[in-house]
Amino acid sequence: MRAVFLDKDGVINEDVDFLHRIEDLKFIPRAVKALVKLSESFPADKFKIIIASNQPVIGRGICTEKEFDEFTKKYFEELGKESKGKARIDDYFYCPHHPTKGIGKYKVECDCRKPKPGLLFQAEQKYKIDLQKSFMVGDKRSDIVAGQSAGCFSILVKTGYGGKGGEGDEAKPDAECKDLYDAVELILKMVKKEK
Repeated sequence: MRAVFLDKDGVINEDVDFLHRIEDLKFIPRAVKALVKLSESFPADKFKIIIASNQPVIGRGICTEKEFDEFTKKYFEELGKESKGKARIDDYFYCPHHPTKGIGKYKVECDCRKPKPGLLFQAEQKYKIDLQKSFMVGDKRSDIVAGQSAGCFSILVKTGYGGKGGEGDEAKPDAECKDLYDAVELILKMVKKEK
């Protein structure tokens, strides 16, 4: 089993500070089209499409986990509408913690907050994913560090933060793409070449 790991904010949707209200959701141009292409190209029993995302909105007390789960449900409903039911996300792993700005139990130095690769390891265990044959797509250096630490091929997209922000400034992605659509094209090309 292989996976394409995607950061969410700045890759699939516009990065609104602490996005947690559905009225603030705006998909990045061509991102939904990219997800449809990925979904149609890779069957779920061979390739998982997984979101791996830091969500300090919970840790900082801006919304509860329950409220965030409600938002996520609506997020996937919107994605379904936009893609006419053709875009597939197989799972969503997120980190609610923040080491310095977290509140209560969320103020911890965890293993799941990117640039640490914990979210990818959680997915690996759940789906028996071969991380060495998987991909990580993100807009921050911390996504790249997380992906590379887990052994994935890392792709930096120029949407969202476009490589700025997130810990891990020294990280060099394996590839850079304009947006998620171009990243998907690259992944499909690479996988086709293997055959």
